[in-house]
Amino acid sequence: FSAGAWGDFLWPPFRGRGACNRRAPLRVLWTHHKPTLFVLVLALLAVLFFSTRFVVHWVYWNDQRHLNPDIEAWMTVGYVARAWHTPPETLAELIGKPEDIRRKTLEEIARDQNRPVADVIADLTGFLQRSAK
Repeated sequence: FSAGAWGDFLWPPFRGRGACNRRAPLRVLWTHHKPTLFVLVLALLAVLFFSTRFVVHWVYWNDQRHLNPDIEAWMTVGYVARAWHTPPETLAELIGKPEDIRRKTLEEIARDQNRPVADVIADLTGFLQRSAK
């Protein structure tokens, strides 16, 4: 078997004579191509970060404890809508169409409407339980 032109792509035992004298690929990158190695490391770190973030979010939202949770004052309309699989616009209409519901907690919405937060939570809970059946 002759190593020939294909010797560089073969597993070391099949490369022929003198193939074991070659330097490791990472060492070659470090000595001759440092910017390329840094870009490679940054890309691998980005892949690790985003894949970890994806897995964490996937596990969180597929956990059965987060399906139909009890509504609390710290929750936003968007959070409740996502957890209960309901359009946020429907919930916004139910609680009186606040002018800006993005990122407002139920407590802030109740304060803006001059009503107790327990009433807002009771309205949402009743609607969501009726619509879930």
